[in-house]
Amino acid sequence: MAGVAGMAGMAVLVSAAGPRGSDQRILSELRAGGWHNRRMANVQFTVGDITLTRVGYVDVDVEPERVGLTADQVAAVPWAEPTWAGGTQLRVGAAAWVIRSGDAVIVVDPAQAADDILRSAADAGAHQEAFAGVLAAAGVPRDDVTHAIATHVEGIGMFAWRDPDGSWSPFFPNAALVVTQRELDALDAGAHPTAEHGPFDALRARGIVDAIAGDRPEVAPGVSVEVAGGHTPGHAVVRVRSGGDSAVMVGHLAVSPLHLATGECPQQHPDPALVEATLTGLRASGALLIGPLWPAPGAGRWVDGGLIAEWGTAV
Repeated sequence: MAGVAGMAGMAVLVSAAGPRGSDQRILSELRAGGWHNRRMANVQFTVGDITLTRVGYVDVDVEPERVGLTADQVAAVPWAEPTWAGGTQLRVGAAAWVIRSGDAVIVVDPAQAADDILRSAADAGAHQEAFAGVLAAAGVPRDDVTHAIATHVEGIGMFAWRDPDGSWSPFFPNAALVVTQRELDALDAGAHPTAEHGPFDALRARGIVDAIAGDRPEVAPGVSVEVAGGHTPGHAVVRVRSGGDSAVMVGHLAVSPLHLATGECPQQHPDPALVEATLTGLRASGALLIGPLWPAPGAGRWVDGGLIAEWGTAV
């Protein structure tokens, strides 16, 4: 379970022993005044009548061990550079994926697994204000979001707003927080691989968590949530289908795109064989594959043994 626990709080960026080396550089950059005003280019994709937009907050380079890989594994993936890796380091991103289907405005896994940096007591206020500003600049004010989908529970990301008194309220005040019933059942049974869920529990106590169950339930036309498991008991993928095309948001089943090529990863998943079986199906699906922690453009299609980045339209 060390690999799963290591992902909590974006340990891919900061080790449990504290920042050192490249970790210290990352922290310095994130805490430097005004860095979040250097707006990243957002990328938009169209799947039939549905739009998917990556609203980027920050992309950084990390050591591959942070996500259960080695430098040799990175070097062995011929398509890793220049988009997904640089040398032996991986690129990861904090972003929000926004799905627009009909009247629904859906945010998926916003900056999830970056809590040690983005949600720390010292910096939480500045980062949440900056993240809200990035979303608003992209045409997604917090009040407009109708659904916030968590593919799984691991940290709180930008699902919650840290209030001045230290309590937590919804980041998206008019949105239900959508989580699979299987994930909630695992939490209630003490069978979840992560131990700390304080902010999530606070939101759940406020009655805003919407449990979903069943076979691929739709949360909006063409947008469904499907339990995959493997990383956590109720980990889900988000499927988007419209006009004969499809996209799949993989959550943390592939923290990096390179996980699509490096085989089972027990450092990341309690059930690595189940995750690999799901990824095998996704590689063969022809769908646009999207990872919430992947750096820009955050999406690609599996073609001839490799992930080909798709850049959509800059918006």
